[in-house]
Amino acid sequence: MASKKTLQVKILFLNCFITDELGFDDIFLVINNEKIWPIDKRQQSVKPGRTALDIEIKEIRFGSQLNIEIWDYDMISSDDKLGVFSIFVDEPGGPFLTDMLVNSNETDKAKYSIEWEIDFC
Repeated sequence: MASKKTLQVKILFLNCFITDELGFDDIFLVINNEKIWPIDKRQQSVKPGRTALDIEIKEIRFGSQLNIEIWDYDMISSDDKLGVFSIFVDEPGGPFLTDMLVNSNETDKAKYSIEWEIDFC
């Protein structure tokens, strides 16, 4: 029965259209309070353009919603949650494009999207 199978989400690219800071943002991504990117350092400096990610999130049930938070690392003050990407995981397919839902308490100009796809585990 298909509903018992699990899926995986592959996040392919992060697209930066407008940075929150001048020139670049120091970004990291989080799901359920766990950092998923970058893995080998605190943050990744991102300029406007397309950044390859190659993130796999496995064992997701059909009909689940993933909320991927995008944060801007700050060395002196607390980090800023720029927004969230909401992904509804319903069936294999893609690639899809999802825009960031802006956290207006932290930014009024940052604009990001992610490209992703769904596959069977």
